Amino acid sequence: MRRVLCTIAHPRRIGAALAALLLALATFGVGRAFASTGEAGFAFLKIGVGARAMGMGSAYVAIADDPTALHWNPAGLAAGHEGIHVTAMHNEWIEDFRQEYAAATLPIGPGTFGASFTGFYTSELERRDDVGNLTGHFGYNDIAATFGYGATVATGLDAGLSGRYIRELIADESASTFALDVGGKYKVRETGLSLGAAVQNVGGKGKFIAESFPLPLTIRAGAAFKRPLAKLQGTGLLTTEYRKARGEDGKFHVGGEYAYHDWLAFRAGAKFGYDDQDVSFGLGIARGNIRFDYALLPIGSNLGSSHLFSITAKL
Repeated sequence: MRRVLCTIAHPRRIGAALAALLLALATFGVGRAFASTGEAGFAFLKIGVGARAMGMGSAYVAIADDPTALHWNPAGLAAGHEGIHVTAMHNEWIEDFRQEYAAATLPIGPGTFGASFTGFYTSELERRDDVGNLTGHFGYNDIAATFGYGATVATGLDAGLSGRYIRELIADESASTFALDVGGKYKVRETGLSLGAAVQNVGGKGKFIAESFPLPLTIRAGAAFKRPLAKLQGTGLLTTEYRKARGEDGKFHVGGEYAYHDWLAFRAGAKFGYDDQDVSFGLGIARGNIRFDYALLPIGSNLGSSHLFSITAKL
């Protein structure tokens, strides 16, 4: 126990361990995993969370500074070192699919601990036989529970690590596994520039009956630039992100935010490399320690639009 407490009390040791783990994953685990065969499962893990992030084109790896960092980049947890923060989100996705997200962060030791729950589900689906006759109904849902820790390990440098339990249920069959995320963020002194990177969904395979499938291993890297806009009485933020998931081509995300007096924010973003997604829009209103966010994501192929509603509070 004394050794554990001693380690927690020294952020540099945490940073060294996380840096070594990130390097090991990048050198050995990630390269091999991307080269492995088999289509990735647990696709719901690739759906973003948080209306603020989604309104800016999902380009959030270099920004993540609230409880949604557990999804985007665990290094962002380090930003929550002042008090308890909570976030709740509802996503009216396409058709009858819905997504829920809730997360909280708490300062512990030199950094911040976070926990989140994600649910993705739909109403009952029809079960039909080979000739199309209705034979009944079945359910479908996905859940993920994530726990992580992030801390400042050097001037301007944050690092984070998280673990995740994942389960998918289709009818009477289920598959589950565990995954690991590791990430880092760096603020370039007083320039307003920040850099971020994360390796996500490193772990075992899921299995439905006799068929196994790998996780959607993902790497993210991006940059963000924030500066005051005196003539517009607010601040401006531009962000970019490159993302590569197992079995997919690399994709590029860009986004921006204008915040008027830190209480009213307008957002927009774009995605490149997707078949049915290209632009997004968002709005945020902050009052005291509470922030309300909304995002609209039009989706092609006549699938409709996704509407996200979030609330974030400091307790």
